[in-house]
Amino acid sequence: MSDQTWNSWGASVIGPLHVKTGSPNQDSWMARRYQWGNVVVVSDGLGSKAHSDHGSKAACLAVFEAAESYQNHPDANIVDILRLIHANWLVRISPYSSTDCSATCLFAIQNEVMITLGRLGDGMIVALGETDKNHLILSDNKQDSFSNYTNSLQQEFKADHWETAVIETTAYNAIVLCTDGISDDLLPEKKMIFTQELYSTYVDMATEERKRDLRRWLNEWPVPGHSDDKTIASLFKKGSY
Repeated sequence: MSDQTWNSWGASVIGPLHVKTGSPNQDSWMARRYQWGNVVVVSDGLGSKAHSDHGSKAACLAVFEAAESYQNHPDANIVDILRLIHANWLVRISPYSSTDCSATCLFAIQNEVMITLGRLGDGMIVALGETDKNHLILSDNKQDSFSNYTNSLQQEFKADHWETAVIETTAYNAIVLCTDGISDDLLPEKKMIFTQELYSTYVDMATEERKRDLRRWLNEWPVPGHSDDKTIASLFKKGSY
């Protein structure tokens, strides 16, 4: 049976640029509880692609399917999981082509023993440890980068484009996943502080109040000139802060 002390939250808001152009929110996030644990996924459809909103939703559903298979085949390795996510995504984007649906993919698959993390493309995953030495960040440092290119789900599977980690469930209090609409606005040295403050703010808040407050601060994002969709989701251990 799953560890019932773990729960999830998330929110996504459309960016000012997409509001202005009448485009849909190209980000997606989903969370699902199973008997054996929890899965949380965040995906950002590439803005230049015609059906990237469809691609990001397909990415979330593809991770759920892969996680379910993974739990039934515990000897599978991480590349098997990534390959299955990719195959599921290709099926789910039909009738559109992969070139029109490219999307990033960030996930956390939690069971009683371990949490499996995967990141393809832009965005950030932060694992908040019970002690400072366990903290983990999967993220690009774009401070010195002039490139807009990002890895994504596309026609060809490339295992080396993924960043992964497997961590012990008992050693962590929370996992936070967010698209680059949020992570790009955080200085590298502020990412862990941001996550710790989020966790302490929301860990014991009632579900509906948390939903309202999440959407409020995403809509009131304090960085001048921001334009991107913003999506954040968390898997967290209740009442352990």
